[in-house]
Amino acid sequence: MNIGQRYSNSTTWLIIAVCFVSRIPMLTSPNMLLDGDESIVGLMAKHLYDGRELPLYFYGQRYGFSLIEELFIMPFYAMMGMTGLAVKLAMLSLWTSGVVFLYKTFYRINTSYSWVPLVLTIIFILSPAWTEWSMKARGGYVSAFTLSSVIIYLLTNAKVKSYGYYILIGFLMVLVYECMPLWLPLPMLLFAYKLKSDFDVKKVILFIIAVLMPEILLHIYKSGLYSVHETDKILPISDWLKNIPRVPEFLYTSLHGYHYFFTVLQPDIWQVVFASGFIALIILCIGYGIYMLINQRLKNGYLIVLMLALIAALSVAVMNEYKHYRLLLPVPALALLLLQVVLNYIKPRKWKMLLTSSVFIFSGIGSVIAFRNFKYTAVTADAARKTGEYLSQKGIKYVYSGHIYLGWQVMFYSQEKVISRDASKLGRMPEYSLRIDSALKNGEKTALIGMKDDYYGMNVQNPVFIDLIYVKPDMPLNELSKAFAIAP
Repeated sequence: MNIGQRYSNSTTWLIIAVCFVSRIPMLTSPNMLLDGDESIVGLMAKHLYDGRELPLYFYGQRYGFSLIEELFIMPFYAMMGMTGLAVKLAMLSLWTSGVVFLYKTFYRINTSYSWVPLVLTIIFILSPAWTEWSMKARGGYVSAFTLSSVIIYLLTNAKVKSYGYYILIGFLMVLVYECMPLWLPLPMLLFAYKLKSDFDVKKVILFIIAVLMPEILLHIYKSGLYSVHETDKILPISDWLKNIPRVPEFLYTSLHGYHYFFTVLQPDIWQVVFASGFIALIILCIGYGIYMLINQRLKNGYLIVLMLALIAALSVAVMNEYKHYRLLLPVPALALLLLQVVLNYIKPRKWKMLLTSSVFIFSGIGSVIAFRNFKYTAVTADAARKTGEYLSQKGIKYVYSGHIYLGWQVMFYSQEKVISRDASKLGRMPEYSLRIDSALKNGEKTALIGMKDDYYGMNVQNPVFIDLIYVKPDMPLNELSKAFAIAP
């Protein structure tokens, strides 16, 4: 084993430790809560753990391959029971696996100072964009990151040229596509670059087969799934140009990480410093990369591939109708990989690199600590748990939830002792909606739950409040029908 390999292996445990230690503020925060979508993945993992079913895709969708997340959650359920902490630790473990492969990729392409890959990896770990998302079970985001990290690690290995290698790459790309296609540009561009120096018709055919076979099988499987939610449509090209002015705000919000769906919260000074510095870093890397390609006639394949991949990642901000800030999650890794290639050429003085790195690392540390106070909803895990306990004590299993996410949270934190449905006719789980409607019509105990005093036009008298969650047992059918599309 050479010195480089010893260095690489000895830092792996350090990287794993930084991943977990940096998340202690959020894991121990009183604000830690699974949101509605995370609760769904947690329930899917429970159904798999109990042997009830094998759910491959996020309930109610034909996209969002979730099996990998479920498989990571199951061992934590076995050790810790069905808890929010178990889900968070499982996702953090999956994300950390991807970070390790990202580090190994930095190390593999590095020709600068030996410590640069470690520093870049720590900056990525501490990036505010990933502080919350590194632990979110959201039907494919973390899985796609980890799988793509494995792919780019494999593709940067010039020595691997076997046929099995191409079959594995093809299969992994299918999984990335099914999990979240946002992470595909870099693996696809790297694969094309790899083929340039290692072209073999048989390898290409095997790669195509490895892509087509599982994709056809999954397409057939998905065609039989019930779907209540479709992916956002890509805007027509004519609209892209007018959306360019929103890219800076889109990128800045994504990088500071203080957002939830379309709601942008006020970031801490640490997130502001990190996000602002990172935008400057992206501009400098792209600008210097263009300069090197034009003025120095540089033909570095990695430089070209990474610049194209980063531009492709940023283009999502103009192609999508809605500001889903999480769609730019691939940007931090792509920008730092591009920085690694740029540093290979310019090799600035050590003190300049250490000074710049220190700004990102210290602002990142401040950011992850500040995320302990991150709160995107009035619901708390304790309130969701107590609501489930109250309903169970009253002998109520079937619940109508006017709040689209609250019902899933109560289901998760009650470990499905309570099952809920929302206002839509069938929801993401038609079986549960029909069971609840049947129970209501048959005179079994049911209840209405919601937030604060939002009763959705129903006449609700004297509800029981558990923190900010209200519970009203035995709501009549004629009142529930005002807000819920109850199946006939």
